[in-house]
Amino acid sequence: MSSFPPKIDDDDDSSNSSNEDIEKAMSKTLNEEGEEVYCYDAATIREEFRRYQSVLPKPDKLLQEQHSCEVLREIMEKNDIEMPRFLKEEEGAVKPHYALCRLLLEEANKIKEKKNQCDVAVSSCLVGFLSFGCLYRQNHVPADIIREQFGRVAHVISTEEVRPRVLRRNIRHRSLPVPNFFLDPEDTKQFPPHIALIVLLQDGEKESSHLNSALVRVSWSLFAFTALALRLVLEVIGGAGAIWGGSEVFGLRGEDNKELWRWLSIAVGILCFLRVVTLNVPRKEDGGDILGPAGPWSLRAPVRLRAVCEHPFHYFVRAQGPTTLATHKKEQ
Repeated sequence: MSSFPPKIDDDDDSSNSSNEDIEKAMSKTLNEEGEEVYCYDAATIREEFRRYQSVLPKPDKLLQEQHSCEVLREIMEKNDIEMPRFLKEEEGAVKPHYALCRLLLEEANKIKEKKNQCDVAVSSCLVGFLSFGCLYRQNHVPADIIREQFGRVAHVISTEEVRPRVLRRNIRHRSLPVPNFFLDPEDTKQFPPHIALIVLLQDGEKESSHLNSALVRVSWSLFAFTALALRLVLEVIGGAGAIWGGSEVFGLRGEDNKELWRWLSIAVGILCFLRVVTLNVPRKEDGGDILGPAGPWSLRAPVRLRAVCEHPFHYFVRAQGPTTLATHKKEQ
């Protein structure tokens, strides 16, 4: 656990009185030398969250609308709720990306049992078996996607407060993918770190459970399966049928060469199938977020429908394997 108050960049406007307010707000703990130090840990962040939890939109609405810090401040001021430190502008301020890193780093160091762990394990094993270990079960819950993206870079995240550009630079120096919540100007699939933080906190209070209910999973799985089946019919069977029917329309097929055109239609159908496979099978470069920056639920309903129609296979599986902080520790 790092000592506090947090390190503030020289170009940030701050004062001695502001730092004193931070110290008063922070909880205290003892370091290895037995000295009192200030900490802003996951427990403190969650305790703050319970004050304003009831006035926030649901996780999917937050991701879709991406409320700015100003909008969230207005909501809390309207409801006369004390502002959390990561939304404060001056006194006691803590940068949102720093609070997010603190929460995720503490979560990454804990092994948590989930209610659907058996279900996830069985489905993951089934996907791995059918794909010969090349594909993995797709994540759909935004909080799980945020945790996994962070898990790929957690071992290079500093415990001190630094600017987002410094975080991105450290990540790129290790040739790692920058998560979608670190405000990367080179990536269009970004959403603000304060939104990622709130979504994680809401997930901890079971507010994301409706996104992973049995009815929702079955409904969207059927929709994705139908979209995949229609793609095969249109792009594979349709291609083979076009050769067969076109040969008759133009008078090229008769009783004497029917078998030849049958085999030509089958050959074209095989080529069409290979094309579908090339375009639709997930690749590691997809990053697991081709359906949205934090999965399909981070998209509005019409856009979500279109995304699943365009990438139905990605709704079920991905090529990028799950990575956690524990995995990196084993490698090091």
